[in-house]
Amino acid sequence: MEKQRKIKVLSVVALVVAVLGLTIAFAALSQTLTINGTANVDAASWDIHFEDLETTTSGAGSFSGEPILNSTSVTDINIILTKPNDEAGIYVNVVNDGTINAKIDSVEVSPLCEIGSPVESCDWDNDGEVTEEDVQKVNDNVSVLVMYEDQTYLKKNDMLNVGESKKIVIGIGYYKLVEGDTVQVEESTELPARDLQFNDLSVTINYVQA
Repeated sequence: MEKQRKIKVLSVVALVVAVLGLTIAFAALSQTLTINGTANVDAASWDIHFEDLETTTSGAGSFSGEPILNSTSVTDINIILTKPNDEAGIYVNVVNDGTINAKIDSVEVSPLCEIGSPVESCDWDNDGEVTEEDVQKVNDNVSVLVMYEDQTYLKKNDMLNVGESKKIVIGIGYYKLVEGDTVQVEESTELPARDLQFNDLSVTINYVQA
């Protein structure tokens, strides 16, 4: 009998201890967490854009109208070329006014000449229609280049850091480009049977977060 009484007493003590433990744990969880002071997080901003467009020509190259400057593209490029070494050039600054470093993802240049292009830009032999031979002749003798001021080509992953500005040159000329890391041109010697007028050309540089 005495043994059973001791067991009951121990059981009651254990129960009381367990209840007290749960009470303390609940009280600890119920305490209010207080953080003193404030913290400000500035929102990141993306602002890559072109500015300060200028045009230039050499030889008998000429613009028909003024190119239009957009965010990171130049559109409505309309030029006339008549003979070797004619060129129309565009200078523009690309600026990173945001808070995020950027890099080039791609450079898009609209085609000079393809099947379906207008006769004024692609009818090399001036017979009133654009043929595969016409397209080949134009693309062999007229080139579009996109380079930095130091005459190196733009390429994928080129950096444009926060606060940085780079001058970019877009040239459409009656010459051939020689392959290499820097711009080199070779004179074209073939002449079309008509002046070549290229309309609605565009160049877009796509930047992404670095």
